Amino acid sequence: MPRVSKEKSELTKQKIIQVSIDIVLEEGYEHLTFSNIALRVNISRSGTNAHFKRKEDIVEAIKPIFGQKIGALFCYDSPKKFLESWKNVIDTNKEARRMMYSIRDMVDPREGMIGLMNAIQGDKKEVEDTVFYAIGYATYGGKFKDI
Repeated sequence: MPRVSKEKSELTKQKIIQVSIDIVLEEGYEHLTFSNIALRVNISRSGTNAHFKRKEDIVEAIKPIFGQKIGALFCYDSPKKFLESWKNVIDTNKEARRMMYSIRDMVDPREGMIGLMNAIQGDKKEVEDTVFYAIGYATYGGKFKDI
């Protein structure tokens, strides 16, 4: 049986990553399975497994991509600017809301809050209060009801 070239192997791995992102966004994290990925990439389930041994390995590969996409949406210069940008995104950007909602099962909430708190510049207590307010604004304000 011929060996697959490094280039083809890397291309397949990138397809798996992109398809995994698509599945999470379109169908939800619960549908991110080796079988679903293999079906979309048009490879065998074991072909998917050759690149990623566990589902968690795929999640670790796609989390930074989601993090970059979501992170780029907000201003971190001050708690006030962050909250303004947060409200704007939550109120007006359905695609961003869907992305944030879709990754809820992939990211430890505490990890996400700490990441935000570390990114926002300003007084530590004010930053913390702002992050808690922002999360409440998004979740308890019913902003994710139309997803």
